[in-house]
Amino acid sequence: MNQTPTRGLLTPAEEFKYAKLAMEWYGWGSPIGLGIALVALAATALLFRIAIFGF
Repeated sequence: MNQTPTRGLLTPAEEFKYAKLAMEWYGWGSPIGLGIALVALAATALLFRIAIFGF
């Protein structure tokens, strides 16, 4: 027996709501985006320091 409920097509309002939620989570203002940005800044600072002062 299939226990997964079946849904019809989403209305345009529902599509917009879910697209907006996805962009809030995956954009640069999200925890994931901020984490990636911080790691990228740290890597840039480290490479800059190595380029100027060496190991």
